[in-house]
Amino acid sequence: MQVYKLFFRILNKQKGQMLMYLGIFLGVAAIVSTQGQSNDKKNFEAASYAFSVFDEDNSRISRNLINVLAKNNDKTEIEDGEESIQDALYSRWVNCVIRIPKGFGKSVENGGEVEKIELFTIPGTIYSETFQSLTNQYIMLIQGYLAGGFSTEEAVMKAELANQVEAEVTMTEGSGGAVHSILYYWFAYIPYIFVCICVVGIGPILIVFHRKEIKERNTCSSYSLMRMNLELLAGTVTAGLGLCVLFFLMVFAVMGVEVLSLKGLLFICNMLCFLVVALGLAFFVGQVVKKTATLSMISNVVGLGISFLGGVFVPLEYLGDGIIKAAHLLPSYWYIIAVRTIDTYTPGGNLSSLWMSMGIEVLFGTALIAAGLAFSKVKMHQVVA
Repeated sequence: MQVYKLFFRILNKQKGQMLMYLGIFLGVAAIVSTQGQSNDKKNFEAASYAFSVFDEDNSRISRNLINVLAKNNDKTEIEDGEESIQDALYSRWVNCVIRIPKGFGKSVENGGEVEKIELFTIPGTIYSETFQSLTNQYIMLIQGYLAGGFSTEEAVMKAELANQVEAEVTMTEGSGGAVHSILYYWFAYIPYIFVCICVVGIGPILIVFHRKEIKERNTCSSYSLMRMNLELLAGTVTAGLGLCVLFFLMVFAVMGVEVLSLKGLLFICNMLCFLVVALGLAFFVGQVVKKTATLSMISNVVGLGISFLGGVFVPLEYLGDGIIKAAHLLPSYWYIIAVRTIDTYTPGGNLSSLWMSMGIEVLFGTALIAAGLAFSKVKMHQVVA
């Protein structure tokens, strides 16, 4: 077991980079999980904007329009005048200034061309479209009641009643929802961190063993190629399992016994499945790459690439159909599908899709390990020749 022991002696020199990645991940995961939980309800709060209005019409319809606009927004008084309006807008005292022209109410009652309401906002903002949309909805509502035979007073009263109706919003959890458990945030970003740690930490060890002069020396020794590769593979697996144990202890220190629940155990099983992918990638890269300096670049490019395209950093709902189809060829896609399945799992639910996703992850890792072994055998024959 000399190769196995030497593996960990070299690995000990890489612990600084590996701990650095773990420390960064620990901080990011803690922030994301905290923000994800604290912002769940805020994501569904109605937006409220400050506005000021000058009603030159002062009709029943115009006054009611102001009430409609002020229901979910903050009405603020400012002085009338071009400079005062500009100062209020650019100082962010108000987001929009509205001027209702004289004759607005009559034009709405007549059903013809409505007197245009002036909206003043900072160019490039959404406030103009927001208040214009609210105004148009109100005008269409009043004109609809008037066309139905109601009087102006009746139309205004019905519009007021309609303005008081509020839709009840209920936040639900589902595979397409934006609400996730804290455990989800801890385990969702594993593809990136595991790929980086395994490639940067384990890759240099494999590069050392596959240097030309060391290969030639090993060829003359009593160690067979198969035995050396098996011990390197055993060291790689041991290091990977140690990484999982360390990661589990980190999550356990933060989450406590919650990680020992059924969902937590499923998350851990899925993590072990992706570990096969990360170790397989590190084993393959260690066989192919000749310079240690390039490993950091490879780890970040591959880690970020599969994370963005596989739905780890960007939710699958925001990816195009073409990217989703291509993502099926990435192990990170199947990992995140498994994570989402676990996060929405309820006792008694069907887990067949989860087992399939985990199985595909293991197949990806196995294929990478087989490719690494085949490449190593070819290179060894070249050395012998």
